[in-house]
Amino acid sequence: MSSYRYGRLSALIIGVSLSTLSCGNETARSPSPLGFRWPDRFAYGFEYVSETQRDGQRLVRYEERKTIRFAVREGRYLVWHDSVLKVTSMPGRPATLEANSSGDTLQFYLEVGRLGELSGVEPGCDPVVPDCAEARASALPLELRHVIPRLPVWSAPAGATWSDSLPFDDPRRAPRGGSSGYVLTAYRSAGDTLIAARAYWVIRWSSVRRAFRSAGGGLGITADQPVRETGVVFVDKEESLPVYAVWAGALAAPPQLRAIGVTGRGFRGRAYIPGSAFDPNLSGGP
Repeated sequence: MSSYRYGRLSALIIGVSLSTLSCGNETARSPSPLGFRWPDRFAYGFEYVSETQRDGQRLVRYEERKTIRFAVREGRYLVWHDSVLKVTSMPGRPATLEANSSGDTLQFYLEVGRLGELSGVEPGCDPVVPDCAEARASALPLELRHVIPRLPVWSAPAGATWSDSLPFDDPRRAPRGGSSGYVLTAYRSAGDTLIAARAYWVIRWSSVRRAFRSAGGGLGITADQPVRETGVVFVDKEESLPVYAVWAGALAAPPQLRAIGVTGRGFRGRAYIPGSAFDPNLSGGP
């Protein structure tokens, strides 16, 4: 799997920041999208990297690449994963190809609203089948929230902020290890920019995901470590469609891992519409 070219990604994001600052009053009046126009069929390529470290030294690197495809079926989207590749590597050892999980091989139904609402997720399989019963319904909307922002009801000028909460509840379908909680996301309209003569709205965001699960044995509820992330989404003005997103976050190691020297885990990801100017597989992509 090819490595991320995050130096170029950082330069791109910094360039967007400078362009929004240099446009003066015109950019200040630039609104956020009023709504998205979702086509009958579309897809996002996703790439994800996480590294577990000990005192600044990498212990484990995990990389994942896949395509998430959407197609309208009876008024909802049928969503599935394609070309899933998962690789784990450690210094001095050959990389290992990881097996797919049940969520990687199942189809799901999902409603995607004009303002980026993600609701009504259901697996497109018989819940009697073990893999179907154990699939975590939250995984898909939580992943898509990275690239599909929740828009405000009213158009937001550059610099305006708003927030949204995305709840999830997995124990009903994944009683062994499932959790309930929410992702609270704060958004900011960062104005607009031109990339290769094409106009984009720029939306920045930061989020915290809080999950709670049963401790088992009648011991009540325990809270997972909060997951904090920051990112930016580019929305194509002509298509009214999110076409590119980058995000990153970090987690401190829990006490049992700190006891053996593990200090934490950092992660980063990106999502893009295949074939767009942001597709890294095309010449000149970021």
